[in-house]
Amino acid sequence: MSPAPSRRANDLPRYVHSDIPILPGVELIQLSHNESAIPMRPTWMEAAIRVAGAAVAYPDVECKLLRQAIAETFCLDNQRIVCSAGLMECLQTIALAWLDPGDKVVIPQHAFVFFRQVAKLAGAEVTLVPEHDLQVDIENILEAVDESTKMVILANPGNPTGTYLCKERIVELHSRLPSATLLVIDEAYGEFVQGGRYQPLFDLTDSGNVIVLRSFSKMYGLAGFRVGWAYCPSAVVEYTRRVQVPAIVSSVAQAIAAVAVRDQASVHSFKLEMLAIRRGFIDRLKGLPRIAPVESETNFVLLRAKSETEAVNLDEFLRQRGIVLRRQMAVGLGDCLRATIGTGEQMNFVASAIVEWCGKER
Repeated sequence: MSPAPSRRANDLPRYVHSDIPILPGVELIQLSHNESAIPMRPTWMEAAIRVAGAAVAYPDVECKLLRQAIAETFCLDNQRIVCSAGLMECLQTIALAWLDPGDKVVIPQHAFVFFRQVAKLAGAEVTLVPEHDLQVDIENILEAVDESTKMVILANPGNPTGTYLCKERIVELHSRLPSATLLVIDEAYGEFVQGGRYQPLFDLTDSGNVIVLRSFSKMYGLAGFRVGWAYCPSAVVEYTRRVQVPAIVSSVAQAIAAVAVRDQASVHSFKLEMLAIRRGFIDRLKGLPRIAPVESETNFVLLRAKSETEAVNLDEFLRQRGIVLRRQMAVGLGDCLRATIGTGEQMNFVASAIVEWCGKER
């Protein structure tokens, strides 16, 4: 007789990346994981190589040099920074540190599916609230919240919607939440917001019940190194670190992230290049009869078909040409596909394929 899994493990679906079955001999264009298409700077890689020889020793548990680099770059208190092995690990640590079985967690309905998974892992009860026009609706969140709500989790900009809620609305949401409710804001895509629209939310953490999350996987293109971080109220840091697995961020990851975060000139260059490609991709798809691109503030674009059947048909059509996008059934958007912004050449090819599909007989 085999040992039985916990009820939590038994009830949780496994998190999986999109599958990538395509025709043999067709070149793969992988646009389903929101990875960066821009090569990292050689100086960043040199930083990783320099410390690789010391990897026989455990990494710095406190991530001191990385926390200092982040603090100096964004004018923050390094004592309030918690580094993690990517934001998924960070979210899980926060959930286990602050949620007990039976606690109530409120999450927007189209939010990153992992939000609800970490809450359920901690034994919490998840309430999904409707969004409005693919955007987080703070009134719906507040209607679902009561004095027993332990946590609200949202992404801004949203994944997979790509929509952005201005700081004033986030401040309003926070001001109307109970003081005992922890507001967790995932800003993994914050660097992609255009122009002066983005306003940092770090100051909200001074209130004592807000955590802001950032990532090195998206704008910095370090997804394979697995580095994220949270800016927390002072009182939150201690308990979060108690739960987190020690020494979870490798020495190599700490080194390359510390160099990358100080190189904001390169980051800005990456942003301008990606924004130009994204703009061109969206503009080519505007006005098509069977698919509509959603304006995005991220490194991906959500494509909305007229029906779920149409989305499936488009997905199959693109895979025949080696193009892999991400279906969105798990977050209630079965009529949508999400396309990561790749290179200019890739996105021209993808746009041409979609235009071709739109012209075919149904």
